[in-house]
Amino acid sequence: MSLTYLYCLLPGDAQVDVEGLAGIEEDKPVEIIPAGALQAAASEVGQDFSEENLNTRITDLDWLSPRAVRHHEVVDQLFERCRPLLPLSFGTIFRSKESLSQRIESQERDLLARLEKLRGREEWDLKMSRDQAVFSAELRRHSPALRGMEKELASKPPGTRFLLVRKLQNAEAREAQRVSASVRKDVHDALSAHAVETHRDQLATPPQPPPVRLELRSAYLVDEATAGSLQETARRLAAKYAGLGYELELTGPWPPFTFAGGVREVLA
Repeated sequence: MSLTYLYCLLPGDAQVDVEGLAGIEEDKPVEIIPAGALQAAASEVGQDFSEENLNTRITDLDWLSPRAVRHHEVVDQLFERCRPLLPLSFGTIFRSKESLSQRIESQERDLLARLEKLRGREEWDLKMSRDQAVFSAELRRHSPALRGMEKELASKPPGTRFLLVRKLQNAEAREAQRVSASVRKDVHDALSAHAVETHRDQLATPPQPPPVRLELRSAYLVDEATAGSLQETARRLAAKYAGLGYELELTGPWPPFTFAGGVREVLA
């Protein structure tokens, strides 16, 4: 018995060509299923996706990874063919096409409002990382206080340096925190000025700083007409902070997964 796997929702009047578009299982093509004022992009899947089997399978990365990637590939390709669309996270499954249509129709007003919020908009994602060695060297070069402490340290005999070394290390840590927070805020605020909605991930602080540290991961919901301005701002910021070891990677446009608003929970 086959199940129905849902990728995304589309406007009911959209004309979408899915010819040749394979689903999450290669022998099962994507199809468009009418559902009231909406349409669903879906495909058949086997019993691996039944509730009892999926709960076990989802912990198997060898099984999960290629299927999660394929899920995103399908939505990406549909996004190129139809906008707006309302993307679903991986693993939204129904017993049949009929049950899928009925559930969508029962939540039609809510889903239409979410879809309309995304009309004419796209998601752009940012990752900002920092080379720790470059940052540390440039931090001392650009900080008068740290340079003064280094100069004082160099003039001291070896036996009297211990306390000053600790003082310098503490001062450098405080200055690094200040500069890091300032750069993150400047970058996020500048990009947010082009967005209608933003999301910023909470990043865990590693116990030991890696050679290259992820400093900011964020997403921006942007009107299509302002995407060029967002990209130009990202280029300007990348040049501004390159000397401190920062690298900005802005990618897009993507289907607005981050801003879909928990559609899977609405359909549960």
